[in-house]
Amino acid sequence: MKNLLLLFGFLFICLLADAQIVNIEGERYTTDTTGWRGNYNLGFTFGKQKVKYFAFSNTAHVQYKSAKSLYLLLGSVDLLKSSDEEFVNSGFFHFRYNYKIKNWLRWEAFTQIQYNKLNGIRLRYLLGTGPRFKVVQIEKFKTYIGTLYMMEYEVNKDRTQKLLQGRFSGYLSFSFRPIKTVEIVSTTYYQPKFEDMKDYRISTDNSLSFRFHKLLSFGINYRLNFDSRPPEGAATNLTYQLENKFKIDF
Repeated sequence: MKNLLLLFGFLFICLLADAQIVNIEGERYTTDTTGWRGNYNLGFTFGKQKVKYFAFSNTAHVQYKSAKSLYLLLGSVDLLKSSDEEFVNSGFFHFRYNYKIKNWLRWEAFTQIQYNKLNGIRLRYLLGTGPRFKVVQIEKFKTYIGTLYMMEYEVNKDRTQKLLQGRFSGYLSFSFRPIKTVEIVSTTYYQPKFEDMKDYRISTDNSLSFRFHKLLSFGINYRLNFDSRPPEGAATNLTYQLENKFKIDF
């Protein structure tokens, strides 16, 4: 456990030193077992923002679950190289707390810090809370809906724009496991600004993973983000990523 804390401490320092919608659903362990769980992801990504690029990504995740509570930590640092030879860095650190009220109802609270040069984000800090509903749960299929309120503080990469605003953050997520070694997870987020509904973000994240060992799996992930009003200096308002990754569970 000491090594895990050191790992997340290192990721947090990296993000603050350099300081998009982050999908947490694909990182949850949906299990009735209490205690510690975690994983480390190593991946290679092809994507497009203003230009096409290749990326090397690493993500670490750890969570603790008790009878009523779930604590989740997630950190990521990506190193990207674009087609015009420009190096780009992005990353985030996310903490989420989940409390079980009923079998079908949880209450969530989260905080997040992130940066992304091509998206024009020097610093984005989020703080949010709201209910999470379990809509369907059968043996191989689960569906969840989240309706959260969040406060957002954002500084663009040139420091010419600083925003403090409230947003709705709603998501629909489902997971399907046709056989024990294969899982599909899909999550779509919608995040409009309360006082101006024309200012919104939409993100969809879809992953297919294959487990070939109890501790090892391989996955393919496709992510698309649209921001109707991106920060000043952003390269584009539409981005997508196709990522291949290996995951080690611990």
